[in-house]
Amino acid sequence: MSIFTRLLGRLGNLFGATNADIGREFNVKLISSAQMQNALSTWDNISKGKAPWVDREDGIKTVNMAKFISDTRAKLTTLDIGINVSGSSARVEFLQNIVDDLIKRLPEKICEADRLGGMMIRWNGESWDFVLPGNFGVTEVNSNREIVGAIFAVQAVEGSNTYTRLEYHRFVDVEGESLYQVTNRAYRNGTDISGNTTLGTPVPLTEVRAWAHLQPDTYIKGLTKPLFAYFRVPGSNMIDDSSPLGMSIFANAITELKAIDIAISRKDDEIEDSKHMTFIGQTIKRSADNRHIKLPRFVQQLGIGLEDSGNSSIKEHVAKLLTEQRLQDINFNLSMAGVKCGFSEGVFVLDGQRGMVTATQIESDDRDTIQTIKDDRDALQSALEQAIEGADKLATLMNLSPLGEYELTFAFGDITYSYEEDKANWRLYAMQGWIPKWLYFVKFEKMSEEEAKAMIAEAQIADAEQMLFQQSLSAGGDD
Repeated sequence: MSIFTRLLGRLGNLFGATNADIGREFNVKLISSAQMQNALSTWDNISKGKAPWVDREDGIKTVNMAKFISDTRAKLTTLDIGINVSGSSARVEFLQNIVDDLIKRLPEKICEADRLGGMMIRWNGESWDFVLPGNFGVTEVNSNREIVGAIFAVQAVEGSNTYTRLEYHRFVDVEGESLYQVTNRAYRNGTDISGNTTLGTPVPLTEVRAWAHLQPDTYIKGLTKPLFAYFRVPGSNMIDDSSPLGMSIFANAITELKAIDIAISRKDDEIEDSKHMTFIGQTIKRSADNRHIKLPRFVQQLGIGLEDSGNSSIKEHVAKLLTEQRLQDINFNLSMAGVKCGFSEGVFVLDGQRGMVTATQIESDDRDTIQTIKDDRDALQSALEQAIEGADKLATLMNLSPLGEYELTFAFGDITYSYEEDKANWRLYAMQGWIPKWLYFVKFEKMSEEEAKAMIAEAQIADAEQMLFQQSLSAGGDD
């Protein structure tokens, strides 16, 4: 459980008031509900291998298909993502540097966002913050249900003290002018004698070295959007339609995820219990012992009450495996789970020969998958544009780079991409003379530009020598 979730749940009687919470610190009501908090906790547990149906006593394990599906969708969403900042000012170079850092971290972070329905993205003046639900509280949304006010919880440890900082972002009206206000408040040692998480004792920001440079209140002019951006997984929130938060990508497939775990666990149990056994009667066992014959490990004596009247019976036990039926059931639920998570039917299958879950190659006619990834990319691009705009505004406020105009260009990889087809096409381009041959070798044969050009030049010399040789033979034949 994250600090913000703990703080939200355990702030009762902190200031001598019933049900005091973080929102009351700023005299604002947080937009939250018990339904969403429970859902977030459930999604988090399922994707961390702690699904509620896992039962060691009953032998129910988990293959954590939820995380696999989340990772697959995130990888497709961020496949070969590129963001180019163009322009001629020094601000462009500054932004491109921090954008390059953003791109490196995105694939992993979007995996996390897909698990929990969304994620805050913001630049803090030094690096990028990726804040999952449970580490921020929503205070205000606009008419489009977009988050425009939020409180972030940050922790720092200095010496023996643990500090919590609340950072509140919102738009305010000051004498008829709309300003963007950021308020920071710090607290020390947020745990009471019972071990409950609390905000702790209010302290000045200057008490914490990491926050000493921050102002209690900062007002910014000219902003039309928050300094943060919320990437929301596309789709309706069926848990709480009043919440601005998104739903986990596997929220609608929990029934199938449970069925997959149960079916695989039962299949594994059958395999474990499938050892061939031969049971022998007491007479045969005694005879073997008298002769000091060591019986194979698969031979066991029949239990009391199971022997026949002569105590000399031999019974074979061959376990019946329902592997084929199990695989059919698993594949049905895998396919259904994939569909409910936005993929085309049959994208996820259990390979009966290799015994592993694989994602099949996405073909151009997999329209459901393609549309899902397009929606994800559109939502991500919108969030990143706002986050980068926030970084630009913050850079101006902190005098980190000279002012300057910039433009953003986004590029994403083709999810229907086939390496072999691409290689064949590029080879054709080179043979037709549409591209330099050395470019093909650099792209597909992992050569450096110098190595490729040298090889082609050497081949051209060899071709020329061969041509001269042929001409010489022809000339000699004429004589």
